[in-house]
Amino acid sequence: MTLIFLPETPRWLVKAGRKEEAKRVLMRIYCGGGGGGGGRDIRGIVDEVVRGIEKEIFEEEEAGGSRKRRNRMPGLLETEYISTPKWVLDLRDTGSEIFGVGGNRRALIIACMLQGFQQLCGFNSLMYFSATIFANVGFQSPTLPALSIAVTNFLFTLVAYKLIDRIGRRRILLLSIPFMIVGLLLCAFAFAFVDFSPPSSSDLGQNKSNALSRSFITLTTRIIKNPISWSILLLPSLLLYVSAYALGLGNVPWQQSELFPFSVRSLGSGLATATNWGSNFVIGLTFLPLMQGMGASGTFVLYAVVCCVGWLVVRRIYPETMGLGLEEVGGLLEGGWGVEESLRRVEERRREIQGGGEG
Repeated sequence: MTLIFLPETPRWLVKAGRKEEAKRVLMRIYCGGGGGGGGRDIRGIVDEVVRGIEKEIFEEEEAGGSRKRRNRMPGLLETEYISTPKWVLDLRDTGSEIFGVGGNRRALIIACMLQGFQQLCGFNSLMYFSATIFANVGFQSPTLPALSIAVTNFLFTLVAYKLIDRIGRRRILLLSIPFMIVGLLLCAFAFAFVDFSPPSSSDLGQNKSNALSRSFITLTTRIIKNPISWSILLLPSLLLYVSAYALGLGNVPWQQSELFPFSVRSLGSGLATATNWGSNFVIGLTFLPLMQGMGASGTFVLYAVVCCVGWLVVRRIYPETMGLGLEEVGGLLEGGWGVEESLRRVEERRREIQGGGEG
């Protein structure tokens, strides 16, 4: 229901020819959501922002039009071109633009990489099966620790939204992923002392025909076999992993739209989101088979290895976009990954802010 009150973005409104409505939305933003306070300074800022949006849209349409003329289906007759559905032509043009332009292609690789690692690190397998895990290691009330994990994820996501524009997207990932790795390795260490084997037939005795008794004996046997000290170590280890995930990988990949120019943003964001759900499907499908084949310790070590690879890839190809405009981000990716250039710009901006504060 709240989406009813959510306004359209100023950029879309300007492109749709609804400039005055775009100005009203910007006035609400710059006035802090209130209706008043619309002084000359704010009106001037709004007018400048709208002119900037119009200029960007004009430049993008000019560039897109020239690409369409260059990429016009080779060998396609004029009548066939006209009869081809517009959405097919638009999809082909946008596809050629996102895959054929180096900066757009690199943006897509970064966005898909972040979304893939967000799932392949194993987080959602924990969310899906946490109650089962805690029941198997001896917790008599597995719902409570599972709920504590969900609450931790929620709270640290809120913290991330406060920190992401102060610390930076790249930096918050490079700082948080090592803590995820530590949490996963601690879990793997604790699981090495936890017995997941089912009770023997002698444990079950004469209750094989009674499903309720069999379930009770299974749980009781696991509680007896598993020292509670190792089971207790799992909870803080998982909470460390979840809190670090919420600060970094749980949050940063969804800033993906800032990587793409407006002309390919919808397709780029859609492909990145599809990567997320595809990876989610793989994780949900493989978690239980991995637990059976590699054991709990091996499974969590595997997720830690994935996080290590993710940290290295982020360090290598993900530029810092904190405080940069959309045009600056696009410029970074035109000739390469732009990591060193982005760090230089962030450092320059930090010095300017410090110099302004001292002045």
